Amino acid sequence: MREFGSEFDYVGDDGALQNIWNGFSDFKLLRCGRDAVTGTAIAMLKQRGIKTVWVPALSCISMYGGFISEGFKVNFYPIDERFNPLLDEKNDYKNSVVLFMLYYGVTDINAVGGFISNHKECVSVVDITHAVWNEDAYSLPADAFIGSIRKSVGVVNGGIFLSNKFSIEAKTGVNKFTRLREGAFGLKNIYNDTRDENIKNEYRKMFSDAELSLISETGVYCADNKSVKTLLSLNTEEIKRKRISNFNKLSGMLQNLSSVRPLCAKLQKNAIPFSLPVLVDNQSEVQLKLAKQGVYAPVLWPIDEKAKKVCKFSDKVSQSMLSLPIDQRYTADDMDLIFERLQQAVYD
Repeated sequence: MREFGSEFDYVGDDGALQNIWNGFSDFKLLRCGRDAVTGTAIAMLKQRGIKTVWVPALSCISMYGGFISEGFKVNFYPIDERFNPLLDEKNDYKNSVVLFMLYYGVTDINAVGGFISNHKECVSVVDITHAVWNEDAYSLPADAFIGSIRKSVGVVNGGIFLSNKFSIEAKTGVNKFTRLREGAFGLKNIYNDTRDENIKNEYRKMFSDAELSLISETGVYCADNKSVKTLLSLNTEEIKRKRISNFNKLSGMLQNLSSVRPLCAKLQKNAIPFSLPVLVDNQSEVQLKLAKQGVYAPVLWPIDEKAKKVCKFSDKVSQSMLSLPIDQRYTADDMDLIFERLQQAVYD
């Protein structure tokens, strides 16, 4: 069975992603996005004495857990239905970190930039996990950029930290997370050739164990050499072209599927999508049916109970959203297959 949306290994080519990143005085590729968050929190404490962070309500714990582990007070703020921040001017953001997320290529970069420009009293940090390929994002006047590139490319390690204002420290050397993911990718490649279900169960457990290892093996680690080499040799133009083409193809077909509501049918100018988020009834049921058909549509946002009270839209997204794969591995024919399997999952 053709499968879509799972972890994948990526072979590099001639590209220029590093050209976007090289203009920053501190540019680090890390083990994972969570390490970038933790490194930022540590730097804020040591270099700025800051102990408060404002986080968008639509955030999973990995987006801000590093702040919690370093003793920060976490405040949630709402977003609107176009995934733009709704920061109340009555709040005091002085001596705080304000974290922004550029969701799915639909968040208005100009709106984020306007807030940052008008609130220089805070430290602005932009999560570019969903906007890695959008060069416009890096022109924002933010104090730092953080994010994860692992699921956008398919590398063992892939956290990002970029800043012209401050720096973070990172360890080198072997760690359990990297070792488990290296092993899992090796098994995944064998599974792709054999379709042996026992191997599939084994590599899936290794990926899961790798994520769990971040709880016990805390800290900030540099990315492994192979991942760095791959990330600095990506064919970025081909990645952009395929993602945009697949997004447009699948979102166009979804307009005729009344029980599935795309959260962003159109992209912002120059945006390159991360995935295609949709709202469905019976989220867990549809997700399971899709998985049985080989389409892995993750639930990205199990959000905090306090965040749900702050933002009803974020609560709805958390309970009803699935993330459909449209990345560079796939073709227009693949989008047809994903659509057919989605139809079966919601109507059968």
